[in-house]
Amino acid sequence: MAEVCMENYDPEFTKLTRLGDVLVAGFNFRCGSLRNIFSRNSINNGLVSLRLPRLVERLHESFKDAAERPLARRTGCKLLWDVRRSKAVITEKDGTIWEQKVSELPPNVQEIISVKGLENWVKSKIQA
Repeated sequence: MAEVCMENYDPEFTKLTRLGDVLVAGFNFRCGSLRNIFSRNSINNGLVSLRLPRLVERLHESFKDAAERPLARRTGCKLLWDVRRSKAVITEKDGTIWEQKVSELPPNVQEIISVKGLENWVKSKIQA
């Protein structure tokens, strides 16, 4: 799936990304009646999402005057997610560091994500 991720949005997306990258999407990402299904399926596949409106706003501001307007771009930001403390620490390209409280992940969801998805979680329970 990673080879075709976001292909319908930007055919060059997979050439731009690297292992460990974080996808930052705008305010309309996973909106509508299917957003809960998307969130649950994401967890089942070992993919987690965070709501960081301030990050989206900061990136919009950072790139609003950019001459090029590619569909996807590398931002130079770094994100550290402290799951135990339920906070995200963001380091911007210019070195600015800030943090934001994020939703807690229940232990069962943490366990599913730690084994890279529901299928692996089920296998681990069967083998135990």
